[in-house]
Amino acid sequence: MLIRRWFQTLCRRGPAAGRVWMQLLLCAPCAHALEFSYGNPFPEGPLAGVARRLTISGELLPGDTARLITLMRSRPADAWHALGRVELAITGGDNTEALQLADTLAVLYPHTVATADCAGACATVWLSGAWRLLPSGRIGLQKPAPKPVANTRPRDAPPPFDMHADQLRHYLFKQGLPPPVYQRWMATRGNKVYWLSGPEVNATGIWPPYYYQKLQAR
Repeated sequence: MLIRRWFQTLCRRGPAAGRVWMQLLLCAPCAHALEFSYGNPFPEGPLAGVARRLTISGELLPGDTARLITLMRSRPADAWHALGRVELAITGGDNTEALQLADTLAVLYPHTVATADCAGACATVWLSGAWRLLPSGRIGLQKPAPKPVANTRPRDAPPPFDMHADQLRHYLFKQGLPPPVYQRWMATRGNKVYWLSGPEVNATGIWPPYYYQKLQAR
């Protein structure tokens, strides 16, 4: 019953009909460095033949979220159980795609694990976890590269509104990043990685606020 409800949620979040063919073209395995692999650290027992872990590794590129959705739909039982441990080894990639992947995972309440330094796109996806583990390594926030400004723009004009930056800020706050941490990150110059300190990771929390409220309501 739970698997069926989860699968219906995943289907409702599928791509719009007009973009299906474009995303299917992007799903070719040879076109992406990002890899998805299922594993099972418990080879014995009633779930011996079912995946208990999903590893996401490599560079995140446009279309990778659609690839993951396709994989989950093809093996819903494996996907359901593997969400209990989503290990991240994302080496970087497209920030917009990272936010799309994070939004897709967040509604499925995964347990995300980073066992090494996890920055930029990796950190965005790690924060999507309903249960976030960091047994080793660091979490680093990285600003998206600024968009080129048209030469016709007056020098004294205010900076253009960045929709992606606004979406990222909303997402980070929803996932529990404290506003003071966000402000310290924004105050840094350039787009160098801002590594969260131990207290900042602890302040962000093991789970996002909405999941904590869900647990309290049980």
